[in-house]
Amino acid sequence: MSGPLRRLLPVVGERRATFVWTVASNAAVQLGALTTTVLGTWLAGRAAATSTAPLAIVATALCGLAVVTAAMTWRESWVSHDLAYRLIGTLRARVFDRLRVSLPDRRKPRRSGDLVSVAFADIDRLEWLYAHTAAQALTSAMMVAATATLSLLVTPWLLLAWVPFVVVTAALPWLSGRAGTRQGTELTEAAATLNAELVDTVRGLGELSSAGALHRRTAALEKRTSALTAVQTRIGSRVGWERAVTDAALALSAIGALAVCAANLDTIDRALAPVAMVLATAALGPIAQISDLLRNVGTLRAAGTRITEILDRAPAVQEPRAPRPLPSRDRATGLVFDHVSFGYRDDAPPVLRDVSFTVRPGERVALTGPSGAGKTTCALLATRMWDPDAGRVTLDGVDLTELTDDDLRRAISAVPQEPGLLTGTIATNIRLGNPDADDIEVERAARRAGILDPGAGFPAGLATVVGESGDGLSGGQRARVAVARALLVNPRILILDEATANLDPEADEAITAALASAGNDIGVLVIAHRPATLAGCHRVIALREGGRAGRS
Repeated sequence: MSGPLRRLLPVVGERRATFVWTVASNAAVQLGALTTTVLGTWLAGRAAATSTAPLAIVATALCGLAVVTAAMTWRESWVSHDLAYRLIGTLRARVFDRLRVSLPDRRKPRRSGDLVSVAFADIDRLEWLYAHTAAQALTSAMMVAATATLSLLVTPWLLLAWVPFVVVTAALPWLSGRAGTRQGTELTEAAATLNAELVDTVRGLGELSSAGALHRRTAALEKRTSALTAVQTRIGSRVGWERAVTDAALALSAIGALAVCAANLDTIDRALAPVAMVLATAALGPIAQISDLLRNVGTLRAAGTRITEILDRAPAVQEPRAPRPLPSRDRATGLVFDHVSFGYRDDAPPVLRDVSFTVRPGERVALTGPSGAGKTTCALLATRMWDPDAGRVTLDGVDLTELTDDDLRRAISAVPQEPGLLTGTIATNIRLGNPDADDIEVERAARRAGILDPGAGFPAGLATVVGESGDGLSGGQRARVAVARALLVNPRILILDEATANLDPEADEAITAALASAGNDIGVLVIAHRPATLAGCHRVIALREGGRAGRS
């Protein structure tokens, strides 16, 4: 098994008891089926050869064994899928946790649709590995051993009838391994690309329609779909001929068993001739099943590679080894950018170059400048999405790199220009800022953000329904909800990254008034261009092109 899949198999160890149950149940099913078939064919052969057979005893045993095998078949299906879905859940959590700490990746940006494909589709593909391959491979080895033992009891020559075909059947997935890996990688990449472009298209549906570009986008999606279909067709063709070889091996092993019996009539009990045919095909059954599952090994390997790449991603920022607590709020000194420089690419000029400024408690500081000057980058550094390449960012005298993530999120809240809202109500979206907040605190934050004002456009107040991604709310209404969510945390620093750009002047004035009444212990960093917003700030810091800061 390939490296990426071997790396993912140890997850099974975390569910060791369930895995043992899976192996035991599968072994019981396979051995029960083999025993039932062998006993049944022996009884038929004995009756045909000698006209005497312990019919009642064997029939009773067969009925009991069939009932037990059926029960174990249900049990095996239940346990194997329970194991698989639990392991997949564990893997999803680990992938999500790694993406959470490694994104955004400024060095190797990737489209969100592609990452969604990795986080869900690729992990779901591993259900085959965990539910239908790992335990079954072990029980298939048991079946081959049991069949070989019974074959020796009939005649050693019987092994020649089926062992070569077992070897061929088992070798098929490995013989086509390179082609399977290549096609699996092509399938995964084609599906991920199509998924990413579908996500982008849905997100930009309105803009594409307005620009009259929807038909061109649809044509591009059809081209991607055709590419995916072509890969799937090639995989289907390869799997088809592999299954044809397996079926041929199964038929040839049965013919070989007949030939062995015919050549050894003098030494083989005629009642065992049907048993010989059963044994010749019995070993191929589980091997063929595993081979059939392993025909997907290329796709599984590609999915495993992508998942291990995510699990190996370095965090965007490192958690401090010896975290420091923040001083009490009465000793706060504010947010300080101390000679900060930062760039997104090693081969491009830095976005920020030797930038220094301070946002003190109770102070509203505006950050302005031309597009590309690094205003949003400052907000991202202040919330520690990344760390500076040079200089440092401190809060109340403590370097942000020395704060735990929980302490940082409680101390600094940011409101982006396009805030993310979830399906639910206004109250549930505000409470995302502090899930433990009571109704009074949520209402207070909403009131400070102007949500409960008669002209704010929330007919049901906090019970107003929010659609997917904030559907049904205007840009200004979304901004109010995001501001209320940030205020609910009661942060030391509040960052508004063009958050009031979508508000009308009256709403902008209301938000500014709310921030002014927030108290003397909350520092506010406002990224804005609107003159009225700038006028409501104590100081304005202008970022010039090239990433340097000046004051106005």
